[in-house]
Amino acid sequence: MQNDVIHRSPWAKFAACDQDVAVRTARDAACASMECMNENERQKFDFASVFPQKGDTRRPPDWWGRALLYAAIAVFVSLFVWRSWSKISFIVLDIVVSVFIALAIEPLVIRLVRHGWKRGVASSACIVGLVVAVIALLVLFGNMFVVQAISIAKDVPALYRQANDLTKQYADFELPAMANLGTEIVRNVQTSWVTDFAGQALSTVSGLLSFFLNLTTILMTTFYMSAAGPKVRRSLCQWLGPSAQRRFLLVWTVVQGQISSFLFSRTILALLNATCISVFLIVIKVPNWLPLAIFCGLVSQFVPTVGTYIGGALPVIFAWSSRGLLYAVAVIVFITVYQQIENLVFLPKVSQRTMDLNPAVAFLCVLVMGALFGALGAFLALPVTASLQALFKMATKRYELVDSPLMSDPMPTKKSKVVEGAEVFSEHVIKPVAVHMPRVAQGSSARVPVSEEDKALQDEVYHILSEAHTESKSVTLDAMDESETVAIPQGVAPQSNSRADNKQLKGAADNPRSSWH
Repeated sequence: MQNDVIHRSPWAKFAACDQDVAVRTARDAACASMECMNENERQKFDFASVFPQKGDTRRPPDWWGRALLYAAIAVFVSLFVWRSWSKISFIVLDIVVSVFIALAIEPLVIRLVRHGWKRGVASSACIVGLVVAVIALLVLFGNMFVVQAISIAKDVPALYRQANDLTKQYADFELPAMANLGTEIVRNVQTSWVTDFAGQALSTVSGLLSFFLNLTTILMTTFYMSAAGPKVRRSLCQWLGPSAQRRFLLVWTVVQGQISSFLFSRTILALLNATCISVFLIVIKVPNWLPLAIFCGLVSQFVPTVGTYIGGALPVIFAWSSRGLLYAVAVIVFITVYQQIENLVFLPKVSQRTMDLNPAVAFLCVLVMGALFGALGAFLALPVTASLQALFKMATKRYELVDSPLMSDPMPTKKSKVVEGAEVFSEHVIKPVAVHMPRVAQGSSARVPVSEEDKALQDEVYHILSEAHTESKSVTLDAMDESETVAIPQGVAPQSNSRADNKQLKGAADNPRSSWH
């Protein structure tokens, strides 16, 4: 029996080897078949890669879809505005005017609401009062203004000839003739073209229809925006989170306060300026006093820095042309004295919360806004710029300046007699007057005051940020509590605590938000 096993063992080994070869061959064939199938599967398009599930590495970030949607909306709106701006520009202009009028009358509406008026009735009363005041001014002075404006236009050639004669008398060169100035307006002033054009423009049916359509649109839009002010704010805020709502209300409050205070105060000051200038021109018997006074009042209030000089130049020129050099000097003296009275007396009483901007920035903003959006842009440039400046100051952090000689002018090595005299004059004359001058009349190129309501909103907005910072700090402290405790040598801990306290106090002093409380 044992011999049989011994003799059959080689054959069994060969059989086992053949079986292993067969198994490997089948396995290789199966692997080749699987690779072929995988290759075929890889060549097929996988629709799951278009909309991969969460956790799939092929899935894009969560913000990718929103970014594509926002980009598509921006492209669509840009193309629509670009192709349709000529058709909708007047509607956009009417809406902008309505928004600013609604913001300007908002303080009056709120006062009436606090006295028991319904908001719709209060808005209607304010708008009707504004319309009645404008109509009364047009009825009283409209015809006189048109007649005197046409008279001024007709007097331009005579004024130019008088300036030419004065130039030839005191200089060696001669001004060009009227016909050679190259502007169509100056050449046509010599004829009755201005009168005919004004009459035709006012008598054109299409012009009247367009005027009444724009006027109706502005009045209706202003009424709806003013009457539904809280509803509009609630409708917008319901799509925002609590933190975003407080920021939105802060922006709304700042913009509304700046625009309403600016338009109200500047309108009152323009009326006072025009009234005083017109009375003085009537007293010295300067003709065409109404257009000159209105021009001086509007330009002096709504053009920063140089508005007083530009507005007063026209009355001075026509006073010199019609009455002589002495009367022109009298107009200059009156405008200078009135400007000081306005700054010291009228402005503190009319504008309790002033809106101060850097003079150069304000002037450049008026030029840029006027070039982009015309007269309306120049008119609204100051309140818009002040609103942006106030929001920028409230939302940004300031840091301590580095020590550098470029941060200040060098110290004088020697003072001249002129400088010493100016310092003595400033010490004994200007400084005592400035001490007794109201704060609002002193002016500041970098101060935009904020009301108590704005400060409360600021505290609410940044209270959210402080809560988030506190939560993150508590999480960090919890993690530190769970970490390994390290011993601190004696004498080091008090020093480190004092350094931390000093750094915290220094940071709090440098933070401009610390002054909001």
